[in-house]
Amino acid sequence: MKKKIVALLLVFISLFIVSCDNSKNIDFEELYPKYDIYYQIFIRSFADSDGDGIGDFNGITENLDYLEDLGVTAIWLLPYNDTDTDWNSYHGYRVKNYYEVNSEYGTMEDLENLIQTAKSKGIKIVMDFVINHTADTHPWFIDAKKSNSPFRDYYIWLNDSTAFESFAGGMKDLNLNNTKVVEEIKNIIKFWIEKGIEGFRFDAVKHFFIGDPGTHPSAGLIKNYTFLRELQNYAKTINPNIYFVGEMFEYDYLAYNQYYIGLDSLFDFYTADQIWSKIGKGTSIYQLTSNIKRAFDSYQKYNPDYIPAVFLSNHDIDRIASKEGYTGFNSLGKLKVSASLMLTLPGSPYVYYGDEIGMYGIRYEGDNLTGQGPIYDQYRRSPFLWGDSTYQTTWLNPYGNSHSSKSLKDQKDDENSLYNHYRTLMNLRKNTPALRYGNYFELWKDSKDLYQGYIRYFKHEDFEQALLIIHNLYTDSIELDVEHQNILYGSLNLEGYSTVILEIDPTKLNEYIK
Repeated sequence: MKKKIVALLLVFISLFIVSCDNSKNIDFEELYPKYDIYYQIFIRSFADSDGDGIGDFNGITENLDYLEDLGVTAIWLLPYNDTDTDWNSYHGYRVKNYYEVNSEYGTMEDLENLIQTAKSKGIKIVMDFVINHTADTHPWFIDAKKSNSPFRDYYIWLNDSTAFESFAGGMKDLNLNNTKVVEEIKNIIKFWIEKGIEGFRFDAVKHFFIGDPGTHPSAGLIKNYTFLRELQNYAKTINPNIYFVGEMFEYDYLAYNQYYIGLDSLFDFYTADQIWSKIGKGTSIYQLTSNIKRAFDSYQKYNPDYIPAVFLSNHDIDRIASKEGYTGFNSLGKLKVSASLMLTLPGSPYVYYGDEIGMYGIRYEGDNLTGQGPIYDQYRRSPFLWGDSTYQTTWLNPYGNSHSSKSLKDQKDDENSLYNHYRTLMNLRKNTPALRYGNYFELWKDSKDLYQGYIRYFKHEDFEQALLIIHNLYTDSIELDVEHQNILYGSLNLEGYSTVILEIDPTKLNEYIK
């Protein structure tokens, strides 16, 4: 009889555990496929597999275990299409063949192997899709220079011999009013989806349509996002879960709103700037979370399923570790709490390669600062610092402090390192539904000037989870007294520039919300 009672008790306990942790029985990644943790890679700088000093596809493939362990679920590859190999084309944005890869990075087979190997590890690949312009060495443009060319109308001509450029340096704007050009773009999208690409990052979306002569400037804006919507609808016929993210390089969040009509995500330069100014410089700290919420609420009106692409650095701006306020006293603490904020906000966070180890990088300008030719933004994209020569890229000579931050090797065994902070928070986000999925974002009613919090909440059928995230944005410690169920990260003794993540009762959300 006792054995039967014990057996029944064990069954009851097991059923209770299952009912309390039913998230393990739900494949949220399949149900919500567009919420990921991104790692942005400039291929030339990341990992060199063949010893030529230039990063390549195989170098990434051979380091997928590193990215998986870091908590990455998707990779944004900066342009890898065929381009000129001169110094001025190092960045890859001068595309001369959309159906081929940059030979310096490897072969098409190498890229296909990367895509498939990454997929086997649960990591998606998103490509940087450059359709605002082509290189002036693209066969379309070479032919278009002839007055009777069938490709003449593929470009925008200022006069008989000069084609329009939004960006200088031999990058000629495509005429996206031309239906033949649009069909070409759709064919390219189809080609890469069939190769296994699961998303597209659209470069320079505000430059797609510059406005027709005699029309109001807003005409170009409307065309920009309706054009993206057309491409998105087409891509979904091939892969219903395809992901579209756009670069609208503006620091005013109102500039992004309508682009959510044709995009899943937009890079949130506004939120990045709020983090830099409030945490880095210490300017009007009390406004940080309320300003971010105001921006996010504005996106909701145009797309209730908006997925902000939150970041701290990217290839076009100075790295966060080099920004004002992050280079002196308390720099490590500020870098950590900034990362904590990015990795606990709604959306899909984007970690720029090397930010997890605090790499430096700023824009230098000079004709021949390092003996390699003209310098502009190369040092914002300098080699990843592995700490040994196995995969180290050497294409860019050291300059200033570009190669002086602590390497990955130096940080791996230091539990207090920036690397281990990123690794912990990224994996926590990866495995915590209320952090990773949905865009629920409400402010904590007890936020103060120097410590601020917000609620993340997620519900799917019988599963629900609510979290309270509190960030200390100053040097002094704070002792918190907050009702909670579990501490997922941190401590209620909130040290300077640190974060605590509390699991709270979902039925009492209103008691926490401002």
